Amino acid sequence: MASQNSNISPKTLVIITLISLGFNNYFLPIHAEETGKALIESTCKKTQYPEECISALESDPGSFTANLTGLTRIAVEKSASKLVETLHIVDMLVQNATSDYPTWGSLVLCRYSYNTSVPQIQEGLQAFDQLKFEKSYKSVEAVKKAVIDCDHQGVKSLTQVNTALLRLIEDTIMILHLLF
Repeated sequence: MASQNSNISPKTLVIITLISLGFNNYFLPIHAEETGKALIESTCKKTQYPEECISALESDPGSFTANLTGLTRIAVEKSASKLVETLHIVDMLVQNATSDYPTWGSLVLCRYSYNTSVPQIQEGLQAFDQLKFEKSYKSVEAVKKAVIDCDHQGVKSLTQVNTALLRLIEDTIMILHLLF
């Protein structure tokens, strides 16, 4: 059998191999036996609010076929969605505020904090897709700071939504930390 010369350089072959491994690590399970519900539960057990974490991840059908990296991406997406949902609630409260100027002022501050957090978490999602997990981690931490700042305003009508957002953000941060 005659040997054939390949047009693929060794450097190109190494790059293709690395891309292939990265692709497989992103979309395939870490361990064949730990996928779906088992991976969701074992991951969420490492968070501060495991039941809420499980509920959030199981609400996305992609969680049942994702590996840890995929689950983490879904957690960041859920956090981004919850942030936007909270921003809409705050915006509605600002628009419908009564004559209570201090509460209205606190709501405006919360709206500003959440408004500036939306592009940050979107940049965090882009960084995640580029496998820059630390940058994504920092963007989610920035959202946590915004939630805490808003919560310190003491607006009682936001207590429940801020708590839900903060818990999801804290769990997401803990899941992101698992990738380091």
